[in-house]
Amino acid sequence: MLLGYIKEVVKEQAMAEQYLIELFNELKTADINEVTAAGVNTFLRLQQIARKKLSSFITTVEHCTDQAEIATKKAITGNKFIELMSSEQQLVFCSVHYHGKTITKLAAELNKPEDTIRLLLRESFTIIRNNRNDTAVHQ
Repeated sequence: MLLGYIKEVVKEQAMAEQYLIELFNELKTADINEVTAAGVNTFLRLQQIARKKLSSFITTVEHCTDQAEIATKKAITGNKFIELMSSEQQLVFCSVHYHGKTITKLAAELNKPEDTIRLLLRESFTIIRNNRNDTAVHQ
């Protein structure tokens, strides 16, 4: 049920599974005791934790809706990975990842070569990957 809830928010099975795994990996003993205590609805409590974890995702999706604003200035805040991207990288990443646009469609919309769009998307994922590893090392 929790996976279904997360999938409803992120709209992608693999991403939902990753969020679910991260949620359970981040639970501490105190959290587990609280979630499984007598009289507590375990699903509702886990759903609250998932909602909190997904809040940056939801905020990012909301910020990704105004592509004109992203194109003119660095508009996305609240997502530590996307904040590290240039405005061009943000625009490409949001368009492809959150709005499901193809490289071809986005290249036509932005009047840029497809190779440029691919490069910007690759750079975006490199930023996420490199900083996700840095975050894991520091925890």
